[in-house]
Amino acid sequence: MPDQLTRPPTWRAIFGDYVHSVAVAPTDDAIAVGSLSGEAALVGDNGAIIAALPGHPLGTLSVAWSTDGSLVATGGQDGVARVSTRDGRTVATASGKGWVAALAWAPTSSHLGVACGREVLVIDLATGRQQVFGPLASTVTALHWAPNGTRLGATSYGGVSWFDLQQPDLTRPARHHPFKGAPLSLVVDPTGKWACAGYQDASIHLWKLWSGDDLAMSGYPAKIEHLGFRSDGQWMASACLDELTVWDFSGKGPRGRQPAVGAAHDRHISCLAWQPHGNILATGGADGRLVLWPSPHSVKAPLAPVAVWELDAAVSALAWTADGAAVVVGTSDGGVEWHQVRGVQV
Repeated sequence: MPDQLTRPPTWRAIFGDYVHSVAVAPTDDAIAVGSLSGEAALVGDNGAIIAALPGHPLGTLSVAWSTDGSLVATGGQDGVARVSTRDGRTVATASGKGWVAALAWAPTSSHLGVACGREVLVIDLATGRQQVFGPLASTVTALHWAPNGTRLGATSYGGVSWFDLQQPDLTRPARHHPFKGAPLSLVVDPTGKWACAGYQDASIHLWKLWSGDDLAMSGYPAKIEHLGFRSDGQWMASACLDELTVWDFSGKGPRGRQPAVGAAHDRHISCLAWQPHGNILATGGADGRLVLWPSPHSVKAPLAPVAVWELDAAVSALAWTADGAAVVVGTSDGGVEWHQVRGVQV
């Protein structure tokens, strides 16, 4: 393991409680922050709060930027999702029966997906139209759009349900990828070939997105809550307890292959994200470490981190800047920190 980096963050902002979610604007000039205090705000790239957003009693769980960076969505334990402008003005609201556990903007349109209890809400910011899909078999735990923006995937007990915005029957998914169990996370590879879900039963289940052919990767010691694809779709990272595994999805995919494995955390990994259009993976842990990993060169060699920061509190959320030069971190003591990555050698 490399020496721990003792240099302080570029800046640190303080919120009232555990920071549950952070998201960096596509323009890199603002960070959306959601705290379990219920607070939601926009922080500038210098650490100053530039706008207060309408909060969510009992906790703000999700924040997400529109693809052009003009709007920010928030959702919370109050069962409400709001879309606001950069000056904090609310332009759309949706509510349902249950917590807003996830938000996802379509990559090619103005549609916002909202996971609210057992239902999936979709807001079209261009027209104001709202659709309600479901209810599903259980609480919706994760959302992810197909790369072409035509379908929205939602995880609930029994697999992944895919909804088409043009389908006439909103109560049934346009397609269902089944697997018995409780999925906790969902990612779709950027090429549109694979959908992958992490499960409560300590497995990862994959489907070829359009054929539905499936594959299970089991043998993990605990549930799988965090997954992430590199921007080219070749490598998919997964975290389980304190261990990182990275699977090779090139060619025909990971069937019959072993993952590259790395260990640099003393407690469970709480979040991970790949550098946009880069080769570095960032992980944050309950041990207060922010770790940077290179993409594997071979699955035969253990993964070795290239940088480790020791923070004063557990890392609860992280997000890269769009230019890949910095990582923004949320912490369990209410902190938001900007860590410069430029200059780290991979």
